[in-house]
Amino acid sequence: MSSLTPLIFPEDQRNASSHTSSAFPYRSIDAKPATQSNNNTNRMQQLENMLKEVQGRAEIVEKEAYDKAYLAGEKAGMVLGRKRGEQILESLQETLKESESSLHNIQQSFAEAAMDVAKHIAESIVGESVKTDPNRLLEIAKQAADQLPDSSGLRIAISPDDYSSFHRLLEDEDSMLCLTRDTTVKSGTCRIITNQQDILIDPIRAVSDYLNTLRPALLDPSSPNHNDQQP
Repeated sequence: MSSLTPLIFPEDQRNASSHTSSAFPYRSIDAKPATQSNNNTNRMQQLENMLKEVQGRAEIVEKEAYDKAYLAGEKAGMVLGRKRGEQILESLQETLKESESSLHNIQQSFAEAAMDVAKHIAESIVGESVKTDPNRLLEIAKQAADQLPDSSGLRIAISPDDYSSFHRLLEDEDSMLCLTRDTTVKSGTCRIITNQQDILIDPIRAVSDYLNTLRPALLDPSSPNHNDQQP
């Protein structure tokens, strides 16, 4: 029995060329085309640039907002400071007025106290002078008597305590004045009595009355006499 000879078919040229020129018809997952990688890189670069641009704009906006807020705060602070300064100035002016008023009151009090002291000193000097030298009171009484328009019935009423001193003085002067004792007359004073008048001679009271008359003019700041006494 003869052996079978296998049939040989010519290889399909299309398939052969396909096997030799193309890869497996399915792509691998890990395989990435070069163009796609470049696109992704460019996209990332664009995103970074956009982010930087946005950050730059945000910084500008933030700075502008800060500057505006600073200017607004500065203006508000200046307004508040000016208002506060005006309030302080008004308070100082009010304090100055109160100080001037207090100073005026103090000056007035010192002036009144000075007048009281001057009055007391003057009264003490005059009183002591009349007490130690009765002739002074007699001289005042004579001057008052000489100015009377009518001296008829002239007499001098003296305190019993001063009668002896006055009587001795009149005797030494060989005066014709008539002396009478009067218990209502205080020591250091006398009364000039005529048919028409009755005058009390009180040197201490005269000084007091004179100073009381001068007091308003001396204590009044608007008085010309007061201004003349200022240094």
